[in-house]
Amino acid sequence: MTSFQHVAIAIATFRRPEGLRRLLDSLDRLAFARVPRPRITVVIVDNDAQSTLKPDHRASTHPLVYRIEPAKGLANVRNACLDATPADCDAIAFVDDDEWVVADWLDQLLAMQCGTGADIVQGVVLPHYAGPSPVWMREGHYHEVGPFEDGAPLDHGASGNVLIRRSAIGSVRFRADFNLSGGEDVDFFHQVLSAGATMVAATRAIAYEAIPPERMTLRWVLWRRYRTGHTLGSIARTHGRRGGRMLKALLRLGYGTVETLAGAATSRTRAVRGLTNIVWGLGTLAALAGRKA
Repeated sequence: MTSFQHVAIAIATFRRPEGLRRLLDSLDRLAFARVPRPRITVVIVDNDAQSTLKPDHRASTHPLVYRIEPAKGLANVRNACLDATPADCDAIAFVDDDEWVVADWLDQLLAMQCGTGADIVQGVVLPHYAGPSPVWMREGHYHEVGPFEDGAPLDHGASGNVLIRRSAIGSVRFRADFNLSGGEDVDFFHQVLSAGATMVAATRAIAYEAIPPERMTLRWVLWRRYRTGHTLGSIARTHGRRGGRMLKALLRLGYGTVETLAGAATSRTRAVRGLTNIVWGLGTLAALAGRKA
């Protein structure tokens, strides 16, 4: 059982001042009932070299560290978050600037960590749509991190809502290969887990993500699934696990084709699920062949 004394909440941001303000407001309302309240430092790394944001200590009730990372890219800014966290923090909680958290978010993450001893605890991310969303989109969970079973062990992670023990990170960094394509967090957690860390889910540690209209389209969903498959293929290509990943990609292509054809006559939800599996498999095969996303 671990009791973290100092937690850094790391936020990568880029030209989302309103989203960042909403997130900071939600962090001001954090409450603790399951574990003792830790010391909290909020770390903001801005990837806009021309930013005029520069929040001061009044932007949050918690101590605030603000840095600008001029080198463009998701991996660069997340590594800058790691570098900017205070040296004495026990754990880092990542959350994104288009999200906001419920009042017991950190309490739930820490309670799950204390109860399981896991090095990493993954919370869930639920969508907050900008307008009415189609049934197939809601039923497919395309904008969610999850769903999970509470306390279930996980073999993959995402940076949108996650707590990680500082010592489990070691020398692992977000790889620059994913700076422009995304997927840097999937690769990062793959590295940490491969080094022996453990990870579990906390279903009551909830963050909400704002989903704008441009992400509420079939085209965007398919592109996102292609990119996910490409990320997994890139990881397999880098770490020498091509055979197993290629087999999974081929299975997705076959399963996706069957579902698309079956769903075309019976269920749009099923048809879209089939299409997403097809593009996922194609993305994986493209990465294994060395093609960029």
